[in-house]
Amino acid sequence: MSTPDIKTFFRLAHQHFETLEALFDARKGMRETELRSRLGNDSPHTASAGHVFRQFQTHRLIEPRPEETASFELTPPVRQLFREFRRKQKLSTPKAIQAYLDRLEELMERLDHRTEESNGPGVERVLEHIDTEIENIRTLSRSNREAVLNRVTELRAETMSHSVRERFAMINELLDDYVTPLQNIVQSRGPFEKRFSQLRVMLGEAQTAFSDEPSLVQDLKSTRARLRRVRRTVLENFEAARRETTRLYEQHETNSDILEGASSLLNRVHHEGADSLKLIEEMELASFRMRTVFREEGLSSYLHDMAGYEPPDPEPIQEPSSSRVPSVLDREELISDAHATCPIPDAMAWLIDERDAGPLRTLRAYRYLLQSETLSATFGDTRREYDFGDTVLSAVPVRIRVEEGFSSR
Repeated sequence: MSTPDIKTFFRLAHQHFETLEALFDARKGMRETELRSRLGNDSPHTASAGHVFRQFQTHRLIEPRPEETASFELTPPVRQLFREFRRKQKLSTPKAIQAYLDRLEELMERLDHRTEESNGPGVERVLEHIDTEIENIRTLSRSNREAVLNRVTELRAETMSHSVRERFAMINELLDDYVTPLQNIVQSRGPFEKRFSQLRVMLGEAQTAFSDEPSLVQDLKSTRARLRRVRRTVLENFEAARRETTRLYEQHETNSDILEGASSLLNRVHHEGADSLKLIEEMELASFRMRTVFREEGLSSYLHDMAGYEPPDPEPIQEPSSSRVPSVLDREELISDAHATCPIPDAMAWLIDERDAGPLRTLRAYRYLLQSETLSATFGDTRREYDFGDTVLSAVPVRIRVEEGFSSR
């Protein structure tokens, strides 16, 4: 078999897109006779259907289905490309991200070893593999987020012929199999944060070790920037998937409770009769009779008095004082203050001391610090409590410092 040519690959995909799309929609593949017939009907190409069929195989657009000789399907890369653009990503368990993190740990050991040896070319080769693994994590995270949100949308639209209990069970599976396990990976003390924090430190050490090689230093900075982007993306994707799934769970939990209650009442009425519900006694239904309004002498006199009523002038609306208007949380100002103060040994304690705000505004400011591209966050090991008066928060201290390459503002 000859070596595939990328130009021919995309030319074939463009010329025979309808056939490839039909293959994608065919869950059980397509018989060779039907596939050749479709290729023969594609227009207006002079190549025979047999030649195009062989080109499809040579350039890895199609492959035989397992244990079948006359049935073909799209190759995994082409199928994934269709899923990407048609937003039909498949759910993947969080173990897939864990596998990339394990591979990343192996590369980190190799990076550390090459740095100790002062092996610049070796470091460059390791960086290429690290960049690939990091981007794989970002792609998997985005794909999984879209797959979860698509599933949530389908369940919310109730287009599928499932009962309330069946949909509730499907949402539970979504939470138990995909969302909750991922939370254990990306949480502040989970494998994701630990690996990325360790890798960030190693990249900084490598920058110091190879400071006299500008090209390698630039590559190390690029990998650190890539690391920041992936960390932010994974956390955003997880939060979006968790939020939408939790909302749907709460909605269907309510529907399930209502359904169970209605079923119980109907069952009771069926066996014991409607009188067993004691609706009259429980609801105390009211009775009333209509009377002509102006036959009530007291009401008639009251209405005559109302006819000549003149309301007093309303009290003037007081202008709100500046002390009562809550200040707007300025993200840029917060980041600038953090730059001027860095290093900050405990971000939450610093916000409480400097901002003197309630828990909600403090948590919003805390999120701004963690999501900043110019600041680096390192999580501690021992939890501590932060007192807001009526509220006490428990969290791991986070050390904040300015990322290398960003000056204080």
